[in-house]
Amino acid sequence: MKKIHKAEELKSAILELEAKKIVTEEAMKRQFHETLEIFKPSNIVKNTVSEVTASPQFKHNILNLALGLGVGLITNKITVGRKAGLLARTLGTALQFGVTSLIVKNKANEETVGHKRGGLFRRIFSRSTS
Repeated sequence: MKKIHKAEELKSAILELEAKKIVTEEAMKRQFHETLEIFKPSNIVKNTVSEVTASPQFKHNILNLALGLGVGLITNKITVGRKAGLLARTLGTALQFGVTSLIVKNKANEETVGHKRGGLFRRIFSRSTS
């Protein structure tokens, strides 16, 4: 800043600094409100969900999980029925869990070994150790 020698220069410098102060305060207020908006819980949840659902891997995993749960539920309904006893329902639930786990794990293995896909016969009788 230059040296001030006259009263008029002082007044001019004061007005200039006051204008700069007002602009800076407005920018700080605007930034504060933007930051406040970003950190609202609803916006945090919304942004997190949108980031997670944008991932193709996440969508694929949800699809595999839904498929596994659906097949497990159908297996449970077919094997147990409506009027089953406690033991039959427990075994049916265990079977449902097992089928669901098997399908989800099988889908995950197919994704990691994508280059080895082939017919069922070839996959069963192949000599690969992986």
